[in-house]
Order: sequence, then structure tokens, then C-alpha cells
Amino acid sequence: MELKQPDNIDVLADKGYHNGRQLHNCALQNIHTYAAYREQPAVKHLDKEFLVAQFAYDKQTDTYTCPAGEQLTSTGTWHNKKRETGETSYRFKKYTTLQCAHCKLRTQCTKLQQRAIERSEYQDAVDANNGRINENKAYYRTRQSICEHPFGTVKRAWGYTYTLLKGLKKVDGEISLIMLCYNIKRTLNIAGFERLLEGINKWAPDYRRVLCSLKMRIYKRIAALSKPMKFLTAWKHSLLQIPVMSS
Repeated sequence: MELKQPDNIDVLADKGYHNGRQLHNCALQNIHTYAAYREQPAVKHLDKEFLVAQFAYDKQTDTYTCPAGEQLTSTGTWHNKKRETGETSYRFKKYTTLQCAHCKLRTQCTKLQQRAIERSEYQDAVDANNGRINENKAYYRTRQSICEHPFGTVKRAWGYTYTLLKGLKKVDGEISLIMLCYNIKRTLNIAGFERLLEGINKWAPDYRRVLCSLKMRIYKRIAALSKPMKFLTAWKHSLLQIPVMSS
């Protein structure tokens, strides 16, 4: 979107469809994310007071402080988190403390001899996103009231709980038709039939966009040819002479 400082936009998104790398890239592009996050699930052998969220991180010293008041430090070494394919998903640093050996709360904190905390290289972006969500709960609920309503209507009221076609292009076309119907019915409910009909009668297409899109497709097709024919050069020149029609 080529945003420039101090330009920025807010992006509100549902949970489960993002990762730390994406939040980090958004931050670099002046995009303030409000992506819902899942609460850390309970762990059988850990008391709630000893979940990772209860360990306070200090950015200045690059240390964690555990509920018992001890500091967990890192050697500064970056480790690679691997996917099943063997590719690196992200890097992380590991934080530990030697005080675990003498801690009376160790059995509540870990089953191992030493508690270890892993911090992703994108954790700052994740924390910033989560902080915005917690500080602007009413703002995020606006997304739910706007975005969830169409899907609820389409899936529950209309019964479109699955697609009839297969393949990305076909499904995209099917969903586009469904959303077109939704937009028309929504406009009818808000504006009424007379105002909708008036808007359709006054609507005029912008032919400039059509011609520009057509030109780009032709140019890309010409450039893709390994052995372009001689008449294509003249044809391309003639296309440039097509007058731009106004709307």
C-alpha cells in the first residue's frame, strides 16, 4: 500500500489466521494490527500462576522474571524452530536460571530440572498487537459486528454451509455470486427498492479502467511470447492510439 510516515492504517482481523512474522511485517509497513489472539491454554502439570504469561519480560536487560522473583537470562544464541518439512519457521532465544535447583516452587513450575522460556524473534510485534487488543476491546468488537453478520446470514439463514464447486477460481466465483446477492438484499433492506433502482439507473461504468486492464493483459501476453510475430509490434502501437473514453 506504500504507506509513508506518519501515515498508517488499522487492520482488524479474526484469531487463528496470523503468525508473528506477519504481525512484524505489518508493523514495518505502518500497519497497526488488531488481530485477536488465543489465550494460553492450561497445562496439566503447571499451576496457572506459572504459565509463560506470568513471567515478566524486561526489554532493557533482556531477561524474564519468574513468579518466584528470580531472573531468567539468555546466552544470546538464536535457535531455529523447524517445520515438519525441515524449513526454519522462526528463530527464538532460550531463557533459564540456575536458581531452579534450589527453588521450593519448582514442582509447581516444571517437571524438568530447570524451567526454560522460549522467546520468538517476533515477540515484540506479537506483544504490541495483543496490547492494542486489550486496550481497545470496544474497537475490536466493531469488527465482529460488521464482519460476522454477513457470514452468519449466508451460512445460517441461507444455508450456504459449503461450496458446490472445487478449485480456487471456481470457489472464488461461487462466493462472489453469493456475496453479490447478499449486497443487493442488504441494500434493499437499508435503502429500499426505489432508491436502489434509482442508483442503478444513474450508474455509469468507468471505461478507462476497462481499457487499462485490457491493455495490460495484452502487453503481458505479448511479453510472454518466446517468438513474437512481426505484426504484434504494429498492433501494440495501434492500441496506444485508442482514445480513452470518459465515464
